[in-house]
Amino acid sequence: MIKLLKLQKAVFVILLGIISFVAYRVLDAYEIKWGIYLEMLAGVLLMIGALWFLYPILFAKKDDDGNVEIITDPNVEVPVDEEEKKGEVK
Repeated sequence: MIKLLKLQKAVFVILLGIISFVAYRVLDAYEIKWGIYLEMLAGVLLMIGALWFLYPILFAKKDDDGNVEIITDPNVEVPVDEEEKKGEVK
């Protein structure tokens, strides 16, 4: 699903935020003053990553019937059950 909605960069930014926060905690344990900047960086990166996850929802397209279509990567195939192919949706 991450690849389908083109959210790999958002996951990468959130991982950088987590790594930055862990680095802050290590530096804070050794009472290094400039470690606070890593905490600020972690917060900013986590907020950017969270907003990036909202991107497909905010920019979804609505068709004439009122159905919402989330913008996806056209090169990625969506796995479909055999029953859905036949039109027999549960």
